[in-house]
Amino acid sequence: MIFIYLGIGVVVLMVLGYGFMLAHQKKMYQAVKEDAIKTLQKWGKVRYEHHHLVIDLKDESYQILFYYVPANAELTINSKTMWEVKTSGQTSLINQTHFLSSSLTKMVIVFPTTLKMKRYINENEMEFIVYNKKFHNMYVIRPHELQSLLEELSHA
Repeated sequence: MIFIYLGIGVVVLMVLGYGFMLAHQKKMYQAVKEDAIKTLQKWGKVRYEHHHLVIDLKDESYQILFYYVPANAELTINSKTMWEVKTSGQTSLINQTHFLSSSLTKMVIVFPTTLKMKRYINENEMEFIVYNKKFHNMYVIRPHELQSLLEELSHA
């Protein structure tokens, strides 16, 4: 009988831990999004188009996307639609077809990862992602690189 109570206790603790983790992730997402919107508003007109955040900067519009990658996980972009996230013991391939479906140029803000992001150029070559280098019709940046990218795009 004691094992049943211990088992129930363990399950309850796991559910609570998972709930707190999701709440923290949502809070972090909101903080990054609010900070990014404040920065974007300084540089151009920010608007929502079909539930997506868009900034008009000079003569071009950019769709702003937010992508969560755990703090010590590694992001590798295999192709425009296939992304790979490696955590300590797991590798996940994510199909981004729907995420990247818009025809606008995208600014994908990846957070809170601290590791260098990489992308495959072809089957044999890989390079580190640089915030101001556009590929697959998108810029992949971290939140602290947004200001620098906007400066460069507005002066280009």
